[in-house]
Amino acid sequence: MSASIQSREKFRCTDGFEMTAYTFRPNVSNKVPGVLFIYEAFGMNAEMIRVADEIATEGYAVLLPDLFGRGSWFSCVRQALKDLKAASGQGVQDLIDARHWLANRDYVDSGKIAVMGLCMGGGFALLLGKTGLFQGSAPFYGQVPERLEGLCPVVASYGGRDKMPVKDAQRLEQALPALGIPYDVKIYPQAGHSFMNQPANWFVRLLGGAMGAGFEPEAAADAKRRLIEFLRAHL
Repeated sequence: MSASIQSREKFRCTDGFEMTAYTFRPNVSNKVPGVLFIYEAFGMNAEMIRVADEIATEGYAVLLPDLFGRGSWFSCVRQALKDLKAASGQGVQDLIDARHWLANRDYVDSGKIAVMGLCMGGGFALLLGKTGLFQGSAPFYGQVPERLEGLCPVVASYGGRDKMPVKDAQRLEQALPALGIPYDVKIYPQAGHSFMNQPANWFVRLLGGAMGAGFEPEAAADAKRRLIEFLRAHL
């Protein structure tokens, strides 16, 4: 693996707002598949950038939009969670706009784009996976929509000690076979919430003991391996 090419960009949303985003791509001359990466509820930080960069070094063009760039963190996260629950709204449209911008880059194979996300972002990854715009969805401990019809292939990773999301994981694993959707769902019994994050965010550090939350290296490494194998198979 070689270092990725990183840049700070802006793309225009449907309503005219110019959203900041970061791109990460391998240093190659040919077009590569794309990945829209949606961060967790704590927003843009060095850890989300690290995760995006790691995926890019595996041969993918990764776009990390700053979904909370429209206002204060509190107002933006509240609106994003509201949009996620409603399965519509500004946050959903912004992410669709981000996908279209990524697809139009001259280094991206526009017919091969996946969406992935952590926590809140994982919920959006599953929601967007039903739009027909993506060839794969990769939620990490994300909320599962009530209806899953029309969902693209899924690779999902959850922590067994993460009490509420693990119920979503179990429902996802039970529902997908009947719908004929290709999937790889894995629950890591030793892991809790935010097991991909190193270091953990302040909330996880505060409540990590009670929640069983925080970085779990074996689960994180295996989840990344499964993600890359999934992307290579479906993109």
